[in-house]
Amino acid sequence: MSGKIIITAPVHSFLLETLQQKGYQCLYEPEITYEALHAIVGDVVGLIVTTRLKIDATLLEHANQLKWIGRLGSGMELIDVACAEKKGIQCVSSPEGNRTTVGEHTLGLLLSLMNRINSSYEEIKEGHWLRSSNRADELTGKTVGIIGFGNTGTAFAKMLQGFDVQILAHDIYKDVSSFKNDFGQMKPASLQEVQEQSDVISVHLPLTSLTRHYVNDDFFKACLKKPYFLSTCRGAVTDTFSVLHALQNQWVKGVGLDVLENEAIQSYTTEEQSLMNELYKFPQFILTPHIAGYSQEAYLKMAKVVLEKLAII
Repeated sequence: MSGKIIITAPVHSFLLETLQQKGYQCLYEPEITYEALHAIVGDVVGLIVTTRLKIDATLLEHANQLKWIGRLGSGMELIDVACAEKKGIQCVSSPEGNRTTVGEHTLGLLLSLMNRINSSYEEIKEGHWLRSSNRADELTGKTVGIIGFGNTGTAFAKMLQGFDVQILAHDIYKDVSSFKNDFGQMKPASLQEVQEQSDVISVHLPLTSLTRHYVNDDFFKACLKKPYFLSTCRGAVTDTFSVLHALQNQWVKGVGLDVLENEAIQSYTTEEQSLMNELYKFPQFILTPHIAGYSQEAYLKMAKVVLEKLAII
């Protein structure tokens, strides 16, 4: 094997070393811009990408020698897969590589919310030692609705097995009944059943035209038990203004997010910054910077999965 590959994001050294050992010429450009990539992609046979750059039809039409695109992580919304496939370009992703850490991070957000870990620590730093107002909710025995029962949804369900919870699994793309024997107290559920019966709702959906703002005001209003709400998938699946409305109107007990619609926080408009400032006022709101799938272990596993799917190892 030979040819030029552009690596457009930070990667584990295993990936770079393996490609070089297989005879590829690797251009390691983790900060490359779309314009710079477009200028040099003409003679490239492979691309390694994450969520930083859009691989659209304009760029693909210029990539005359491109044979494959390897996506580190899950979600292909920034890649024009249809255009790539028309040109005979293989597109692979690696959700198997970071699903475990996403499941663990989702559980961490939930336990922090239910046990008031983050909010009570903030109070202590301000000189307040408050016990009664920080009485926890136990996870054990609760009903957890998981919307999207793919790689990360099932990983979260696996993490919940020690808590004796009832899992309601809803997926708009697949029949989840085949998973029943793998997760103990799990049953397929409609969206309405998830909204009406769940103490916790966690969303694990890809971003498509069908799922953009899937979680909105109407979604939260239909949640009868004022659940804890979690999202570690794609920011635009959830309307950020609706998150604020849900907290203001007590449609939820708490919200844990690892993603936002706009994660370039340095570029925020006055309106966007005002929205976030309002969210920050709520102690039952937790936000992490899109790190749910970013563990040390996942860093290596995603590289291995991409290389395996491309038949390079």
